[in-house]
Amino acid sequence: MGQITQICKLVLIAYFFISCFNNLQARTSNQTSYGDYLQWLYAKEVNDISKLKKTFNRIDLSVVKEETLEELFFESVIFDDWENSKNIASEINKLNKENLTANLFLLVDDFISKKGLNLSNLSNLEKHLDTNFIKALQIWTSKKPKKYSEEDLEECIPLICVHYGLDLLIRAKKKRAYEFFQKIEKKNFSSTRVNEILLFANLKIKNSQGVQELIEVLSYQNLNLEKYNKKNISNNLEILNPVLTRKDGLAEVFYNISSWYYQKNLYKYSIFFGKLSLKLRKDFNAMRLLLASSFEIINLNRNAEQIISNPRRTNPYFMKFLKMRLSLQDSLKNDNDILEELKKLLEDYPKNYEIKILLADKYRSKKLFTESIKLYSQIIDNEPFQNKWSIFYSRGIAFERLNKWEKAESDLKMAMKLKPDDPYVINYLAYSWLDRKKNIEEALDLLEKAVELEPMDGYILDSLGWAYYLSDFIEKSIYFLEKAVSFLPGDATLNDHLGDAYWKAGRFSEAQSQWKRVLIIDPEFKNKEIVKKKISSGL
Repeated sequence: MGQITQICKLVLIAYFFISCFNNLQARTSNQTSYGDYLQWLYAKEVNDISKLKKTFNRIDLSVVKEETLEELFFESVIFDDWENSKNIASEINKLNKENLTANLFLLVDDFISKKGLNLSNLSNLEKHLDTNFIKALQIWTSKKPKKYSEEDLEECIPLICVHYGLDLLIRAKKKRAYEFFQKIEKKNFSSTRVNEILLFANLKIKNSQGVQELIEVLSYQNLNLEKYNKKNISNNLEILNPVLTRKDGLAEVFYNISSWYYQKNLYKYSIFFGKLSLKLRKDFNAMRLLLASSFEIINLNRNAEQIISNPRRTNPYFMKFLKMRLSLQDSLKNDNDILEELKKLLEDYPKNYEIKILLADKYRSKKLFTESIKLYSQIIDNEPFQNKWSIFYSRGIAFERLNKWEKAESDLKMAMKLKPDDPYVINYLAYSWLDRKKNIEEALDLLEKAVELEPMDGYILDSLGWAYYLSDFIEKSIYFLEKAVSFLPGDATLNDHLGDAYWKAGRFSEAQSQWKRVLIIDPEFKNKEIVKKKISSGL
């Protein structure tokens, strides 16, 4: 009986493995696809952008749901994989004919490839987009030119007035276009982009007064800090990114939609529409700047950097792009090239104090404090810079880092005199006093003011908490230090301060836990040996 039982078991095991083998053969491709899907999910979870780029386009589109398709679609657009985007958009469209992003993407793809435009789904877009955006899209995608009535003129809001005017301008109906542009001016609706459009329109209409007023408003200048005039701009109209074609007009609409989503903090959608806009016209300055800002906010800094890299020096957005690139380079920790670029720019344009400030700030961030102080001093002594408080503040920081405290204190006091309500200037001066155990009462008064001005900054809260600690107001100290750590839990110094306050309050085990946390956060903490002694012996 035992032998029969054993044989049965062996038969069952054999049957199980044969069955598994057959299933494995049948499902090999599915398992591979599922493996790709899991790798993609993991890359998303840990925010591994390079891994995400490698995995998102390997997923079998036929076996995933619409929600997943939409995520893959956005990623393919963000990573400029246009062909893959088209395939995914088509798959989404099979599942949902009314999907906003898929329909608009396919519309743009048809527009670029000069196929007949499929406008059948535009009516359904009203469920997802503001009616005025739909109207603007219809202006540039309609096969028949629109006939504009007096009612159109009377009722149009600035957004639609802009597109009606641009459409008429392209069709050489300048007089009628001007009526729509005047409507915008009467409503006092302005932005840099709208002013660029109005300037181009006024140049075309030959309205000299309007041209001059708009040039003053835009305040374009070259890298020698010489203002652009009518002649400069007339000879280089491309700097205004004028709308000259229906393709440009459609790009303008997507810029408007991208701006709207950006203002609503919906950066994923802002990026999507921004990418569509730049696909239609890659030299669109305002769109490039907005898109780079969205990428920076969601920590896709390399994507942001690529969008604004290598601008022409004649581009009026050059300095804006350069400043953003500097910000991005700091986070990417790859700033040697930009440092050399700034030095070369200053050689070429020695009168441009903005470049001088950027170079001085870059020297300071790289701990080249002597070099930064030299440039800050030149700006303070020689340049017609309005907000010199910020230069005194920056130079004061550089002096303090070089342990030249008297000079640092003098600069920080001057910065505070020129800008008495800046919480960061107040904090730096007051905390520097605390660090040197001097002027503690005055520092405490200043830091109470700083926290009123900026109640959500962890470092300022820590400074106030530390001022209370040094003044023996321990409970108040703990309150602000705990708040500071809640904002910046990964900062070793803040955790160290909180540990000291806990100990002074008799909360010894909490203090030791806090000090241990300091060495977990930063094993090479500058006061590591002191912290170790505190863990073993307390204060």
